[in-house]
Amino acid sequence: MFITHNFEQHIVKDIYNSGYRDLKILSGNVSPILVTKILDELPELNLKIYIGMVAQDGISEFTHLAFKHLVKRYDNRLEVHYQIAKPGQHSNVYYWENPLILGMDQKIFVGSATFTLNGFYHRNEILVEHDGDVEQLFNHLNLINCTSANVSDEVLIHHDKENELVVSYEGEQLDIFSITEDGELESYYESINIPLTIRGGETPPKSGINWGHNGRNGLRQPTRTGNEAYLSISKQVHRERPHFLPQRREKLLVLTDDGEMFVCKVAQEERKAIETCDSNSILGAYIRQRIGVALGTFVETRDLIRYGRDSLRLTKIHEGLYLLNFAADLTLANCEDHLWNIDDRGAEVLQENENIQIIIETVFVRVPNLNIDVYGGLLCSWDENSNEYSADSDLIIIKTLGTDDVVYDEGGSSLIVAVSNYCHSVGSESQMNYLESLGCEIIINN
Repeated sequence: MFITHNFEQHIVKDIYNSGYRDLKILSGNVSPILVTKILDELPELNLKIYIGMVAQDGISEFTHLAFKHLVKRYDNRLEVHYQIAKPGQHSNVYYWENPLILGMDQKIFVGSATFTLNGFYHRNEILVEHDGDVEQLFNHLNLINCTSANVSDEVLIHHDKENELVVSYEGEQLDIFSITEDGELESYYESINIPLTIRGGETPPKSGINWGHNGRNGLRQPTRTGNEAYLSISKQVHRERPHFLPQRREKLLVLTDDGEMFVCKVAQEERKAIETCDSNSILGAYIRQRIGVALGTFVETRDLIRYGRDSLRLTKIHEGLYLLNFAADLTLANCEDHLWNIDDRGAEVLQENENIQIIIETVFVRVPNLNIDVYGGLLCSWDENSNEYSADSDLIIIKTLGTDDVVYDEGGSSLIVAVSNYCHSVGSESQMNYLESLGCEIIINN
């Protein structure tokens, strides 16, 4: 029997529905999103994947990471192995073993269709049913499990495109190129920015990141956790990049810059949203944990300012696999710009006598690398004419991290200059380039 189309139905779903549960696949290349799709739709399927051309071509870091996450996600239902003996194995074999119903034969299909989106949906391929013995073929593969601790010693893990996983639409190739050494994606990658705020710079009152809330009063909708969220995709994205996202309800694997992975889907009319599949609160909980607010909390604009970022960047690695970057870029070089965008900075009296009063703000910058908290403040003197304190100069006040121990103060200087002078005074690293690069966090004490 020759099969030339609808491979997913003919060689996977139909066989599964007839009583088979254990499928071994040997394929030159494999799409992680296709693995996810099949396992989600067939809840009793046990899948063992053997990727044959890794020995010859290596595997991209993103695809490798996706497979590791999928093995963890599907626990005992999925194994992924890489062929490590050159020249690799380009055969494509779909081997159903151990049927549930006694007397049923094993099912074997061989041919040109790789277990990729290209192989199953976008190319002219063929598979034919085979009645021979393929167990020996699987037994003689030289393999390493994708979760092995020394997989990088046996397999080339690279940043190049994987041609088998690149899908063409109307003759237009979605090419994926290399990644720079510092991890930033090159400009020729397809990427979009997804804001977490709406017009005016405010977070939405009951949509987007705050989907589970009833407005800025902080009240949750009664049947929700408060973490429900989705990413809003504008019409402009679809106009400019019509094939960037799959169709509504289709899935995508999203890897994050901090090593997490989510199975998401395109949602809402006109593909206006991306949300996590298993629960639409997974994404909202992740963002809240990332920016350091309590789960279920209404996310305010100032929470994003404090974190140092109010948008996410989504990059298409290949069809069905995306990278989500939400790394905060808050440093000592730019934190003052973020500070001035906080409306209610708050203040309290640090010290006072009959001549001088020192005011310190409740908002401050924490610099873990230097073990300090840096506050803004005011130096005020008593004015007998007005019978009150009046401001003389701005003041930078430095405390030991997490304590009330003041270790340095300086008037009339910018934050970065005051920190530089403090470092010089205690004999630590004070080169401006180094200080400006240090990561920091804005702390807002209510």
